[in-house]
Amino acid sequence: MAATAQAQAEATKEAQRAGIDHARGREEAYRGRKPSFTRDQFDAVRGALGQGTGVSEVATATGLSRQTVYRIRDNPAEAEAALARWA
Repeated sequence: MAATAQAQAEATKEAQRAGIDHARGREEAYRGRKPSFTRDQFDAVRGALGQGTGVSEVATATGLSRQTVYRIRDNPAEAEAALARWA
């Protein structure tokens, strides 16, 4: 009885993994979480940080959280890629 249950559990896991891999293979199906900022906000953050403005000031001016500004500052390529996936 236990062997049958274990075999069923393994078959279910394999089917689930195949479905996840299939979804990730299609670009439009797996995009990750939607960004919390718009293209205009992204451009404003990049411009202000390029001029030496502080993170808190940029966050207040754009209406974003400081953590979002830090995320854009630390990894702008990934932030822009996220915007492109959800465009």
